[in-house]
Amino acid sequence: MNTAGVREPPGLWLRGQRIAAGLTQEDLAERSGVSVRTIADMERGRTRRPYPSSVRALIRALGLPEATGTELVARYRAPGDEPALAALPAATAAAETAEVPAEPAVPRQLPTAVPYFAGRTSELRLLDAMLSDAGRGSTGVVISAIGGTAGVGKTALALNWAHRVAPNFPDGQLYANLRGFDPAGSPAEPADVLRGFLDAFQVHPERFPATTEGLAALYRSLLADRTMLVLLDNAADVAQVRPLLPASPRCLVIVTSRRELSALAAAEGARLLSLDVLPEREAIELLAARLGTDRADAEPDAITQLATLCARLPLALSVIVARAAAAPNLPLAALVTELTELRGRLDALDVGDPAANVRTVFSLSYRHLPEAAARMFRLLGLHPGPDISAPAAASLAGVPLAEARAALRDLTRASLIIESAPGRYGFHDLLRAYAAEQAALREGRERREAIHRMLDHYLHTARRAHVVLYPGRQRVDLGRPRALVTPEGFAAKPFALAWLRAEYQVLLKIIDLAARAGFDDYAWRLTVVLWTFFDVCGHWHDGTRMHRTALEAARRCGDQFGQAHALRGLGTFEVMLGDYAQAHCCLAEAQELFRRLGDTHGLARTDLIMGQAFEFQGRHAEALAVVKEALRLSETAQDDPYMQLVRASALNGSAWYNAHLGELGQARAHCRQAIELCQSIGYSPGEAGTWDTLGFVWQRLGDHAEATACFLRAVALEREMGSRFNLAMALAHLGDTHVSTGDLRAARQVWAEALTILADLHHPEAFEVRAKLESLNPVAL
Repeated sequence: MNTAGVREPPGLWLRGQRIAAGLTQEDLAERSGVSVRTIADMERGRTRRPYPSSVRALIRALGLPEATGTELVARYRAPGDEPALAALPAATAAAETAEVPAEPAVPRQLPTAVPYFAGRTSELRLLDAMLSDAGRGSTGVVISAIGGTAGVGKTALALNWAHRVAPNFPDGQLYANLRGFDPAGSPAEPADVLRGFLDAFQVHPERFPATTEGLAALYRSLLADRTMLVLLDNAADVAQVRPLLPASPRCLVIVTSRRELSALAAAEGARLLSLDVLPEREAIELLAARLGTDRADAEPDAITQLATLCARLPLALSVIVARAAAAPNLPLAALVTELTELRGRLDALDVGDPAANVRTVFSLSYRHLPEAAARMFRLLGLHPGPDISAPAAASLAGVPLAEARAALRDLTRASLIIESAPGRYGFHDLLRAYAAEQAALREGRERREAIHRMLDHYLHTARRAHVVLYPGRQRVDLGRPRALVTPEGFAAKPFALAWLRAEYQVLLKIIDLAARAGFDDYAWRLTVVLWTFFDVCGHWHDGTRMHRTALEAARRCGDQFGQAHALRGLGTFEVMLGDYAQAHCCLAEAQELFRRLGDTHGLARTDLIMGQAFEFQGRHAEALAVVKEALRLSETAQDDPYMQLVRASALNGSAWYNAHLGELGQARAHCRQAIELCQSIGYSPGEAGTWDTLGFVWQRLGDHAEATACFLRAVALEREMGSRFNLAMALAHLGDTHVSTGDLRAARQVWAEALTILADLHHPEAFEVRAKLESLNPVAL
């Protein structure tokens, strides 16, 4: 079957072919490599000009002739509701087939190399030889798997060498901590790491495939013609690593792990390099280099004994150096005596792991800390990581911010924590385990109070960030924060957004910790507070996982309000990921709970999301019906300002669905009602969106002058609010109208501005706007 003679829109035709083949959207995505979201957008007509490469991939996956793909591409390019544009030049066609911008970013993700690196001479020679062999012509990706016990210096060696050879990889370097042995949480999921790598290449989340296999395929495609270095640190096992391996012979992968990764050698041809503790000579050299030759030469016997007492373990050596540097007038022999005495005191805590002997070294530095710093160190062992800010540490310890910063400085000087980024502090996992051990021994009931304060800090700060960024979106009662908790505040949107981005990985771990530690109220409330951020930023996979955790937590504590919110959030992300059956189930259950609780606001907002689910499936009549119910509910609580926002959104949604159903008069009337309501309550985002919808209605009616006026109003409001993406889309729609009236010069001007914004945001809509720009005939201008 081909597309010839088919009157229905291309998206509906594509949906029919998929259903006839007995495939779900997920099945088709897996076969084609095209994301579920892209397929859903094409089927519901939301994507008016998809990439030809995506169309042809779908046709091949459906087992249809190649000629059918060419015809379908032509159908998408054919005149329809919009004016026809000239054929695309070859440069534009090439750009459209790309999955990333024409000038992709060059990621430089390597963390700072460990200072004062010493020793490992033979290992560095082996790595250099491996790189030289690769340069003489490798047939596949070159992998070095560096293994060894905790604290032996795997990461230090890998980073030091990676920085040395980085100039050999002009296309950039990728880095990921796989958290294979993180005492505070589970190993990183390959899918999450892949999404991080794709983000580094400026691939927008909407372009991410739904499955790990799809993400890995896109990742391999991006690296296919690049010369890159990939450092995968602290791997749990081979299964975690394999999806992260590129296929290009010009790429080099370095993997570090405590486990032997011999399977990588067997299947992927990895070069295995196992690290032991430093040889005595290199351990002594490291101490001498760090302490200074004058001090080392004055007490050579003490240097040798310190190396032995530290088990020649690089991490322990670094800690003892920090202790010695903090007491420059203390003889090194005195440190030897102190360390020898402490060893017996910690024998009772020995669990039989040779690496556990570093407790003795840690204890030597810990026992010389000021009490405030020692207490901060213990409490930091309760934090899940990967790092912590000074304000969060202050709330955790229940002290003023200045005191917290002083304690963190003391811990940094003692090498018991590191400042991993300006204002953010992290642990080696052995040190985190030691800190948690000390907290269990010393803090008693204070441990639970400290966790309470920590959870309060993140919950209330996240709420404040959302109030600044997304006013009117949440109605979850959080109560007041506990005593000695000081949530952070934000003067403007950029600061709130920066906090959420910096704390994102921490917030995910905090939710998991709350669920594991029995703080179920916090587990679901923090997730619900983050709902809008997950949605707006495209973190739909994380949002799905967190809302499942929230739902389980709310069910454990019997909170139906929490269950309703968690179900609504879960349904939202299932919609965005294209699992409409599951989305309908979650949203229907949320509707029932909100109805049972008498929460009309919650019910009405859930109806709006249900309408979106129907819309994304091309079921505009059903979408309209459910949005009408939201409208009816909003009329029952007209004094509630939150419900007025819902009503405005429902009127706009009703207009949009009516327009797609051909009821243009009704759509126009609802737009005017929505605009009037938005103006009366000062809801500028809703007003801007409705002007854009009204412009679409006037376009359908053929009144391009009115459409232009509406789009100009939308553009003015979006500029005023600083909403860059919505501004770009309003400009893009305005350009379409200018083409309709023959004003190609004006179209070029607004499309150029839209393209600048979208390219800066790395949004896939940039490709469509670029294609429109390049399709304009220069002669006609």
